[in-house]
Amino acid sequence: MATVIWGIVIAGLLIIGKWDKILPLDGRSYMGILAAAFLERGIIRCVTAGETKGSCILFSVIGGSLLLACVTDLAICHVYNFTWIPALAAAAVLLWSGLHTAETAAWAERLSPLLAFFLLQFVVFCRMYGRADCYAFCVCAAAEAARGMKMSGFLFHMLLAYMLLFMVQIVRGNMNRAGNLKKPVPFLPYITVSFWMTIMLQYPSG
Repeated sequence: MATVIWGIVIAGLLIIGKWDKILPLDGRSYMGILAAAFLERGIIRCVTAGETKGSCILFSVIGGSLLLACVTDLAICHVYNFTWIPALAAAAVLLWSGLHTAETAAWAERLSPLLAFFLLQFVVFCRMYGRADCYAFCVCAAAEAARGMKMSGFLFHMLLAYMLLFMVQIVRGNMNRAGNLKKPVPFLPYITVSFWMTIMLQYPSG
């Protein structure tokens, strides 16, 4: 699983370096990426215990895409659109695997909140943060829906991401008296960490 995660990040960086520009990453950056890959591996092994190997691989693909998004967001404050293609495909397969044997009513119960959340992201929340953050929340919501979570779970993930951002930036002295950031910071790392926290908090009920 760590190999899948690490492989997606490296492949993404190679694609970026070939078609755009090589990111300013040093040895410590790559060690951090490797450590994050193994941390995601541990979480995935925990939450997919007793499930098929395919489920582990699909979550690893999602984890690799999220990690790649974090790397580029931290390095150059930009996330490439192709980053989300494997993640969304993996999340869709996870969701389909949980629905293909369900009744029509179960399909509607699972998909309606997810589609409503997608709509909220691109109509309402896109005004609060970047388009890449919208994509990230949508990918995470699809994976969360595959674990049986609904709108309350999706919104909890968003709230947790903002709480983490708020607490970390307070410690760093990057919040003004009005509660706003003095200097903008990448949001993807907070979305990613809160996603795995949400999945862990929901385990093993999914």
